[in-house]
Amino acid sequence: MAEHLDAAAHSSNAIPLKSVGFRLLTDADFPLLTAWLAEPHVRKFYQKALVTPMDVASEYGPCVQGEEPTICYLAVSGATPFAYLQCYRNADYPQWAEIIGVADGISVDLYIGEPSFLGRGFGQAALRGFLRLIAFPHFRAESRVYISHESGNEAALQCSAAVGFRPLQTFRENGVENILLAMDKPSLT
Repeated sequence: MAEHLDAAAHSSNAIPLKSVGFRLLTDADFPLLTAWLAEPHVRKFYQKALVTPMDVASEYGPCVQGEEPTICYLAVSGATPFAYLQCYRNADYPQWAEIIGVADGISVDLYIGEPSFLGRGFGQAALRGFLRLIAFPHFRAESRVYISHESGNEAALQCSAAVGFRPLQTFRENGVENILLAMDKPSLT
């Protein structure tokens, strides 16, 4: 499946990987996350209920403090953060593994928070770069990655497919049909 990553990287709409960087999420980023989670495009598929800064600190604080095994990053272009990404071993979250029907590998979640970065290839560049530079190097023993999207989230499904993910199965989470996609570990050269 590495050839899918390389083909996507050379498509005419692709943002060069060097245009996207990553930095660890910190508690100083919680106001930014709160604002992003209130954006209509994020609320439609990722965070349906409005959240307060206290909610964000409660949800993301344990990860930032190293109390949870999830790794959390912001994708940046230049000095501008534009997306949130997180990754975790499915085995570390048995309830999630049961919901999706797989216990191996890692899962990745992301959303573009900055509206001006939508529809411009930054999602693909962030996902591709995060897998190559952060997720797989951090979870070296894992050889498969999963991502899920609501079945109606065409933009996210197309983004993941362009990076090399392929549909595996459907599952329901909170009464909503989701599509689980999978990809084997790409070449990290």
